Amino acid sequence: MQCELRVSLPSSTPVVGVEIKPQVFPSRSGSAKLPDHSVIFNCDGEFPCCMHPSESAAFQCMCCIMSNAPVKESYYCSKKCFLDSWKNHHACHFQEAFTTSKTSNKDGQASMGKSSRSLSPWSGFDDVVDQDGQTWINVGSSKGYVPSMADHGYILRLECAAVDKRGNPLSPVNIILTDPVIVAPIPRPRFMIEIRSPEEFKYLSLEPKSSIAGTFSVLSYNILSDFYVNTELHGYCPRWALTWEYRRENLLREIVGYEADILCLQEVQSDHFMNFFEPELKKRGYSVIYKKKKDQLYTRNGSITDGCATFFRRDRFKEIKRYELEYGAYAHSVIKELNPSMRTEDHFRFAKDNVALVVIFELKGNDTVSDALHSRICVANTHIHANAKLTDVKLWQVATLIQGLEKIAKIDIPVLICGDLNSLPGSAPHNLLLLGKVDPNHPDLESRTIGILQPSILQHRMSLVSAYAALCLTSSGGPDFKQQRECISPETNEPMFTNFTDNFSGTLDYILYTADRLMVEGLLELLDQESLKKHTALPSPEWSSDHIALMAKFRVKPLLGLRKDAELPHLLW
Repeated sequence: MQCELRVSLPSSTPVVGVEIKPQVFPSRSGSAKLPDHSVIFNCDGEFPCCMHPSESAAFQCMCCIMSNAPVKESYYCSKKCFLDSWKNHHACHFQEAFTTSKTSNKDGQASMGKSSRSLSPWSGFDDVVDQDGQTWINVGSSKGYVPSMADHGYILRLECAAVDKRGNPLSPVNIILTDPVIVAPIPRPRFMIEIRSPEEFKYLSLEPKSSIAGTFSVLSYNILSDFYVNTELHGYCPRWALTWEYRRENLLREIVGYEADILCLQEVQSDHFMNFFEPELKKRGYSVIYKKKKDQLYTRNGSITDGCATFFRRDRFKEIKRYELEYGAYAHSVIKELNPSMRTEDHFRFAKDNVALVVIFELKGNDTVSDALHSRICVANTHIHANAKLTDVKLWQVATLIQGLEKIAKIDIPVLICGDLNSLPGSAPHNLLLLGKVDPNHPDLESRTIGILQPSILQHRMSLVSAYAALCLTSSGGPDFKQQRECISPETNEPMFTNFTDNFSGTLDYILYTADRLMVEGLLELLDQESLKKHTALPSPEWSSDHIALMAKFRVKPLLGLRKDAELPHLLW
């Protein structure tokens, strides 16, 4: 057997409920090339003796298994150990049998004849693997294994080898031992703050199913694409909490728990969208629209990229029209149209591979054409370029998006902008969104490239407001509300942070809405640095992205005189 395999685990620490999936590759040095083969796996658990925890178990009392006694109390390191403990151990059988029979009779499902006292007092393991003086119990034979609570605290042992079609070994057996299995911490729930009026705020649990016609909730969340995660950049987070297998389950649990009507997710990796988020959220009643970037990252498992995904409850909404904006492609078309005398190589800095997904929805349950037109909403989901030095590029991308959205707003369709804008409060993109213009002397315009950033695109007439500014509408409230007010900057009326790493803390994510057609009725409470103090930064075992989720509940304001023949506009991008 001259062939060898290289086997590794994403993390040496298994977590209850999180799949362990080893990576296996043929060794590149010191071995022959592997012929056609398959890889076999064996996963074993090491169980300690209940009387001598430092010793591995060699026997298990099967009476305990049949009587549903605590499993950990059924393991013994030797026959002598088991017999020495038999008197006290045997008494436990009677207690368990009595409890089980009493409960079963109450339910009418069993009788006293099911008592475990007639079983053999002990039994050796039939599936024990002994090696180097340790005892292991086989718990699985497939490539993936999901630890259960029964594995909590135990070490797992993985065996992996290549075999031919007849099962003959082609490589030595690789053996990996894990750290003890752990249980992941559960983050405290985040609640909705209901906004009943500018003076009245009240904490409520999430109740999206009580939504009525004209109200809906929207979540915006940069979930941190896996190819941006690494142990050097995020070294403050335990390695097991950085694995995609852990993060995906934690993110899904969080996102589903909010039960929003519309989900706007950014940095959704293309393979994870297809293999995980799309099927999982479809099972939970969502339909989905996905727009990925053009640039591909080539990996061992194929080419991948990331993008924006908009999920919506199919029982509440139907898609009327979608627009897809590729900022890079549109920049090339704009540059091409410039007068040759104004065109420079510097313009091509604007051709960044970022995207936006704009969807017009219609709330279901409307019987007339007029009602249907009144119940349409436009939701833009975008991720703006991240480079902090390219402030003019960020501004151009935001201005380009607004140009199209303003055409939609002009036919009285309420507009929402959700996403990671990679722009701080007070920046030129932020000012353009909320003030409708940018001061010509704004510092972000110092490097403005004449020609592509024309003054005509740096203004709009939409009445855009940041959803979380609603927390600043009152100066009264209980202690919980006052704590939330402390999460809002008094200078900008925006959250203190939505992105929190070890070298940056600030607000980059927003939910913006047209205030003439929408009103805020609820907001998802914010996290504060005090609640994150036991962690250096995000991501962490509790929160699996370096951003926090934002969510708002809206009500559509009634509008008189909407034209029934209003056609959806054609957008240049």
